Amino acid sequence: MTTNTDQPPSAFSGGAMAPVSIADAAERHIRALLFSGKLVAGQELRDTVIAAELGIARPTARTAVQRLVSEGLLVREPGHSARVRTVTAEDIEDLHSIRGFIESEAVRRIMTDGREIGAVQEALQHFREAGETWEAGPDADVAFHRAVVDAAGSPRLSRMFAAIAAEMRLMVALLRGRYTSLSELLEEHTSLLGALESGDLKFALEVWSEHIEDARAFLMDAIESGSEGASA
Repeated sequence: MTTNTDQPPSAFSGGAMAPVSIADAAERHIRALLFSGKLVAGQELRDTVIAAELGIARPTARTAVQRLVSEGLLVREPGHSARVRTVTAEDIEDLHSIRGFIESEAVRRIMTDGREIGAVQEALQHFREAGETWEAGPDADVAFHRAVVDAAGSPRLSRMFAAIAAEMRLMVALLRGRYTSLSELLEEHTSLLGALESGDLKFALEVWSEHIEDARAFLMDAIESGSEGASA
């Protein structure tokens, strides 16, 4: 009998993997509810209720919820159940300010250094293949912008972007009222790629700034018109 020396026995293999995979599935399920708008701002998410509805153990439900808390999609005060994050005007201003800095610097480095953007083109293609259901929008949108930041070749910029990616998904989900369809959002990103490919840095930075400012302005208008507290 021969043994596989490339994969030695591990103390981490075995039964301990099942609860982790269940927590992953629960996390994805809750995330999908957030981005589809089926969970509203301020809504309480009790670990016991989630566990009962999903047929999982309470500690597993708590693990899934805590991951979303750590991403900023849910909030949990000490001694209380988690609640769906409420987006405030301050959140919108801060996120878009930081996002603008990260992405404009990424665009500048890509175009100044002549860096490869094949991954950005591939991300746009995946966006195109996402279909028309808005639920696919947040992931496709953020994946495109992540590809742009990663193409800059700066691990620090990429880490900064990763830190706000989950909140960006939530903000994109809130933009549903801004677009008639996912195709319209795709068209905007096609224009962004075109600007990146143009070789004109000033033009590209202007297009990028307009894209981010448009999202910021729409969300701020929604807050000011009485939609404050609305979540994805």
